[in-house]
Amino acid sequence: MKIVMVASESSAYIKAGGLGDVIHSLAKALIKLGHSLYIIMPKYSKIKASLKGVGQGKVFFDGNWQEFSIYEDIKDHVRYYFIDFPKYYQREHIYATPKGEYEDNPLRFGFLSLASLEVIKSLGIEPSLIHIHDWHTGLLPLYKKLYYPEFERTPTVFTIHNAMHQGIYDPHFIPMLNLPWEVFHPYQGIEFYGKINFLKAGIAFCDILTTVSPSYAEELRHYAYGLEGLIREKKYFFGILNGIDYDIWNPETDKLIKHNYTAKNFSKGKWINKKHLKDIFGLKTRDEKPLVGMVSRLTSQKGLDIVQGIVCEAVREGFDFVFLGSGEERYQEMLIEFMKKHPESVRVRIEYNEELAHKIFAGADMFLMPSLFEPCGISQMIAMRYGTVPIVRTTGGLKDTVVDFVKAPHEGNGFSFEEYSSKDLMHALLKARVFYDMYICDHSKDWAEIIKRCMKRDFSWERSAREYERIYSTAIMLKSYGS
Repeated sequence: MKIVMVASESSAYIKAGGLGDVIHSLAKALIKLGHSLYIIMPKYSKIKASLKGVGQGKVFFDGNWQEFSIYEDIKDHVRYYFIDFPKYYQREHIYATPKGEYEDNPLRFGFLSLASLEVIKSLGIEPSLIHIHDWHTGLLPLYKKLYYPEFERTPTVFTIHNAMHQGIYDPHFIPMLNLPWEVFHPYQGIEFYGKINFLKAGIAFCDILTTVSPSYAEELRHYAYGLEGLIREKKYFFGILNGIDYDIWNPETDKLIKHNYTAKNFSKGKWINKKHLKDIFGLKTRDEKPLVGMVSRLTSQKGLDIVQGIVCEAVREGFDFVFLGSGEERYQEMLIEFMKKHPESVRVRIEYNEELAHKIFAGADMFLMPSLFEPCGISQMIAMRYGTVPIVRTTGGLKDTVVDFVKAPHEGNGFSFEEYSSKDLMHALLKARVFYDMYICDHSKDWAEIIKRCMKRDFSWERSAREYERIYSTAIMLKSYGS
């Protein structure tokens, strides 16, 4: 298949979050299955790669004909096309400044959708299908329907990575977006409580809708911030679990950790990495104490409100903590206060540091992910790949990847809790502590078995790519038969 993806970011060049990782990793995996991959994205000012100019494009947008340049590059056998339109993309940030999002974001990403179709047309790509991602590309299937009849038989697959972010804007942008007012209505249109909704447009006009885990798909059918009714109407809606890039996240070959190891010799490897991690953070407690790691954006979604209620109690119970991340100021200050209060057991780095993240995944005994909601979650998969036992709340992709050992001892690979509360989180930590202590004190095999199960679980992108391959085939078949 010849697959074109359109996205606002890719980790091969620039990223603001997990979306960028998904785009490039999925493309690489699909290429390994024999497909041709093209990715279209904006040419942001921070992209420093040497790009080759391959053409010009022109679309009617914001009341005038707008000309843009097209650049090309190849990374890991993925062919990238970059839309160069300095008015929208020559900015310091991708989506927002520290003071808030750019006011012209609807134009910036509406232009991405329309210009991407023009790139496909002008370069003669003739794709088997177009796969678009999140609200930033939500207008593309509508533009395709309105202005590109040559793509009538080209299916569109739309993936929701986080339904909380919908791209909701004032309707005065409609003429600037080169959209007719006829599409501004609530039923099978883009109107949403008097506003334009980019995510709604993608859902309404795509051929197949997907999201990033089976459980999150089920959750969205019940609640999707006002779009659950529209989602329930979609006949073809699937949840496909994301993967992790084994070229990057592999304890056997990872050059960023102190000592490499596998599922067969993890005991020595994890012990060396734990000591190294504690040295880096300045933790001088006994190495036998359980070390809990958390690598996260510091936002309410990630469960920091219930973490606040357990740190002091957990320290009294003998846990050590290392936190790595940045985000909302209140959570940054909260963690720093915990470090000041318990300097012997709590260490914090307010930053995102890729190398340090690798060291935490390899050196911690347990990994904390008590999310309020989690469409898929990547960190718990990485932690498991490194034999770090996950402590998670049963929501979204966390529910699909972590099986509680107490509830299912023959298949359990972590510890979980359901109610979003500090009490339940603390209970899950103490459950894990019981098996950890038995391993440290009596060499019980249970904890070792949990680690082995974690490390042997297949979270490769190849698995996910094969599921997308089936979705793509279904989309092509539906278009072929006029469904």
